[in-house]
Amino acid sequence: MVREIIRDEVFLAQKAEPATPEDLPVAQDLLDTLAAHKDGCVGVLI
Repeated sequence: MVREIIRDEVFLAQKAEPATPEDLPVAQDLLDTLAAHKDGCVGVLI
């Protein structure tokens, strides 16, 4: 699923929890979203 890039600094400043195997779909969402927005994202390499 392709999502909109989040730019909210307060949200992005939150500490992350360690990933678990249940987070794999979220990781795939991230890869899909980064790939879809690669032309407009500076410093993102896939």
